[in-house]
Amino acid sequence: MAHHNKAHTAAAACLASVLLATPALAADCPAGYPSGPININVGYGAGGGTDTAARTLAAQIEKNKGWTLVVDNKPGAGGGVMSAALMTAKPDGMTIGAAVTGSVALNPYTSKDTPYTWESFDYLGSSQDIGYGLSALTEKPYSTLDEFIAFAKKEGSATISVTGLSQEIAVKQIAEHYGVELIPVPGKGAADAMQKALGGHVDATTQGTLQVAQIKSGKMKLLAALTAERAPYAPDTKTLIENGLDAQIDGQVIFYVPKGVDPAIRACLSDALDAAVKSDAFGELMVKVESEPKNYGPEGITKIIGKAANFYKTYLGKS
Repeated sequence: MAHHNKAHTAAAACLASVLLATPALAADCPAGYPSGPININVGYGAGGGTDTAARTLAAQIEKNKGWTLVVDNKPGAGGGVMSAALMTAKPDGMTIGAAVTGSVALNPYTSKDTPYTWESFDYLGSSQDIGYGLSALTEKPYSTLDEFIAFAKKEGSATISVTGLSQEIAVKQIAEHYGVELIPVPGKGAADAMQKALGGHVDATTQGTLQVAQIKSGKMKLLAALTAERAPYAPDTKTLIENGLDAQIDGQVIFYVPKGVDPAIRACLSDALDAAVKSDAFGELMVKVESEPKNYGPEGITKIIGKAANFYKTYLGKS
């Protein structure tokens, strides 16, 4: 009987340890991983929305996992320079890319030189939706999209600093719709495009997050929301759709790896990312930029990117 009790107790203890271990199993990483510092390569310059999100998440992952993460900026071609390098990186889970949806969904259709397609990568998840908007300095003589178009017609043209190709396309769509010359001025990233606007070198700028603080401080105003819904930080400003133009930019901050990374490592990284996105530190950052944490997960974000790629392929095929 005693023997039975011992066996029973041992079995119960074993079951308890299995039950306790179960929640951690999902995030269990293969033995020996990571073998050193993990590189997160951001496809844009320092100080932009993607860069800030990546740095906040990297710090949180270090805290949660005890890993070392090194964030590097590799700007150029709207995330294209970084993505091209990532595609050929060793698929060992030691190099992660951080960019926005357009850098993989759009770039391949805008340049014959783009060596990758959206299907060249595996996606770990996302951290937020991007609240794209068209903004201008408060002192400018226009406060709405209609007034801005009138100004551009009177002047013969207007310049808009942009941070990526999806925004260039949106600017072209606005110009075509209103029959006016709008000149997109590419920045090296959001911070660079914002400096062009703050310095008065352009008439307006398209931004994903950096405009929020400027609008809150009263330095800038939103001329139009470029998303499907109105922006929470400027609820009185109409979307392009409400202005009669069937156009919008959907975007997310995304994290991805080259094809060929061990699925167990991918799962481990996806879990680490998800926990960081749900952290208080990241939540606080999102409050500052009037956004919210949003991780669509590996499957969800892959579907969104595929759908966006389809749209751009069709749109650019027609133009």
